[in-house]
Amino acid sequence: MTILTAMNIAQTDDNRWKVLLYAGGATVVVVLLMILLIGVPFLPVLLGILIGAAPLVGYDLARGVLGVDWRPVIAGLIGNILFVAGFFVPGEAYGLVVAIVGILSMILWPIVVGAMSPNQSVGKLLLASLIGLVLGIIVVVAVVIPLFGQNPYSWLRVAAILLWAVWGGAVGAALSGFNLTQMARGLGRR
Repeated sequence: MTILTAMNIAQTDDNRWKVLLYAGGATVVVVLLMILLIGVPFLPVLLGILIGAAPLVGYDLARGVLGVDWRPVIAGLIGNILFVAGFFVPGEAYGLVVAIVGILSMILWPIVVGAMSPNQSVGKLLLASLIGLVLGIIVVVAVVIPLFGQNPYSWLRVAAILLWAVWGGAVGAALSGFNLTQMARGLGRR
């Protein structure tokens, strides 16, 4: 094995834990920026769309192939547009609508990403997204219950960060779970 081949293999490593941390970390950064910039016009909306691309960028960063294929990243942006639509709901139902639309976007996102990515399956991403949603809700309930107190809204930002971080990590781990292109190459050798 030559040095270039060894470097290429090292760069495309699909370590699930590494991908989970990179995808979850990228999602946390985008969600934290979105929450901190809530009062600035249009920036939370743009960052809300970027939440969909964050796990895919983290997956590419962990593998060392950022910028090679932008189709899944664009699909992630498109898949999260529904979440941003919830920001434009006026009135008292704003929080409930954003929560419901956020959950629906976690279901739409894997369908769009799986359709536009040649080496990821829709079913695997949909299952991972639902698992990430359930695990995120469990983590939110476990961590945020002590924050309930005099101000009933103090826990919402922490809950959003935790929910999206766990979702991004779960989806990132699923992205590295198995790759259809790598499976096809393995079948071709037999």
